[in-house]
Amino acid sequence: MKEEIKKHNEHVLRTCKQEQARFGTRERQVRSNQRIRTFSILIIVLVILLIAWIIAGVMNEKTMYIVAGVASGLALLSLIQLTPPRLGYTKVDQGYVVTSCFHLLRRCNYIPDTHKNIPVIGITAGVFKDTKRMYYISLPSTITHLGKECFMNCKDLRGVIFRGESKLQIIEDKAFFCCFNLYAFCAGEDVVRIGESAFENCRSLRCAYFGGKTERIGHHAFASCGNLSLVSASENVTELLRATFNGCRSLISLPLAQNLEKIDDDCFGYCASMETLDIPAKVEYIGKGAYTDCRALKEVVIRSKPEFIGHNAFRNCDKATITFTAVKKQDKNWNGQWVDKRCEVKYSK
Repeated sequence: MKEEIKKHNEHVLRTCKQEQARFGTRERQVRSNQRIRTFSILIIVLVILLIAWIIAGVMNEKTMYIVAGVASGLALLSLIQLTPPRLGYTKVDQGYVVTSCFHLLRRCNYIPDTHKNIPVIGITAGVFKDTKRMYYISLPSTITHLGKECFMNCKDLRGVIFRGESKLQIIEDKAFFCCFNLYAFCAGEDVVRIGESAFENCRSLRCAYFGGKTERIGHHAFASCGNLSLVSASENVTELLRATFNGCRSLISLPLAQNLEKIDDDCFGYCASMETLDIPAKVEYIGKGAYTDCRALKEVVIRSKPEFIGHNAFRNCDKATITFTAVKKQDKNWNGQWVDKRCEVKYSK
């Protein structure tokens, strides 16, 4: 199983790096265009002011003030477009964390590596929540913590770019909740915790990589990510919580850790593309609706002796053959309607 997880993660990493490289190229193009646009606006402002004062110089005094006022207003509006966002910081033990972002017209697309020559290591709760027209964000490799709801409802956000090898460890609750256009997320090797609903309703998310050290994935973490087809696995996860991958219609497979003990209610419900399933030997609990409506399931191997299998755990998995390798007959503690009648169930001899 460890070897299977390793190969799976290598494939996910390659795919996510390709997507990150694509967004990195786009980021450099955008930053180059911003510099060109800034230079052009400055020239236009100077030309407007020069022409206005020349015209005003040959007119009467009253007209001169009107022309000069209009020109100055146009110049001021142009300069506002050049005003960069201003980030607020708070000092913590290991460095600085971003606590606020003030902007006029230009959105923040870049978090610097350092502040006052000290590393920037995190973003606190809700800093960029509900920000519109933020199409990408470039983060330093020193970031270890993304706070609660820090990018929640950034509906235009398409790419998250980590410069260098990411040291990200913690993604808090709802950090990317409802980022409808987020396409890929490549977080490096050190993520240990993914919060509740961290990526819920990221409808465009296709690939997500968090390394192999993840210990906890919160409930609904990837719920309703209908296009998610690749996500990294971890040998350190001992339980998959309620609705973690519910509604991930494009998820074909996900290797489960050997130490996994619990698959909670609705965990993989409506994963309509999942074809095979291998439940490890330590799983004692398979929750209500855990694999309901996984209509593409063909082969399910359960290597454990589950103490509980919930109502409709395999409902509408009508093409599946479910094989118990360590159980000779249905346990009295299992719900009587845990499996669809059209499934073929085999027990060990």
